[in-house]
Amino acid sequence: MEAPPSCVPTVNRSPNHRTLAGVLQSEPELAGWAERHRREAELTLLVRKHLPRPIAERIRVTGSRDGVLELAAGSGAIAAALRQRAPDLRRSLARDGRDFDEIRVRVQVGTIPDTRDKTSQHQWDSRQAAPLFALADRLPDGPLKAAIARWSRRARGR
Repeated sequence: MEAPPSCVPTVNRSPNHRTLAGVLQSEPELAGWAERHRREAELTLLVRKHLPRPIAERIRVTGSRDGVLELAAGSGAIAAALRQRAPDLRRSLARDGRDFDEIRVRVQVGTIPDTRDKTSQHQWDSRQAAPLFALADRLPDGPLKAAIARWSRRARGR
């Protein structure tokens, strides 16, 4: 049974309410900031592509204007390694169509989140290693079988 038309609630949107995306696009200052953030994130991914993972995970682009690329490193050691790689990085970026005259690196500790997974286990207990121990029982005699057998005895407390 349908409700009479007078009982159906009507949803009136007030013209004063806008979505966050709408605000970011319509306000000139916020739109400029959002566009700069998008460009920096895109450029950060491109820069990281040309660096070894231990360095790439700890840097980010903080600016790119007037032919100068500004990078923030998570530590002094990362910044030093990045400065040594700057000429190669400039050439790689130029091949990708991003030409910079200079790369500036600064240390900005604590601003780059650590991307490593700290919950992963690095040690096995005997229950997790059971398939490996079963495989060792089927191996022919040799150094691998002997090493796994020793590890099995230690893991099981024998």
